[in-house]
Amino acid sequence: MALISTHTRVVADEWLSTKEVARLTKLSVSFFEQARIRGRDGGPPWHKIGGSVRYRLSEVLAWLESCRVTGGACHA
Repeated sequence: MALISTHTRVVADEWLSTKEVARLTKLSVSFFEQARIRGRDGGPPWHKIGGSVRYRLSEVLAWLESCRVTGGACHA
């Protein structure tokens, strides 16, 4: 898991809050709140557990990978 520091041991299916996902991705909490409103085309899958919104870490990492954009040749 390249996104996670080697000093941090992470369980792939750890449950994260919106604030934790925002911190991990360096995106705002409001981005994820708006993504939930927009539906499937906005952000990672989320789960409603009791009254709380939670994200499964493995699904967030898969979503991040799906956002990868490949372009043409790099011209330095």
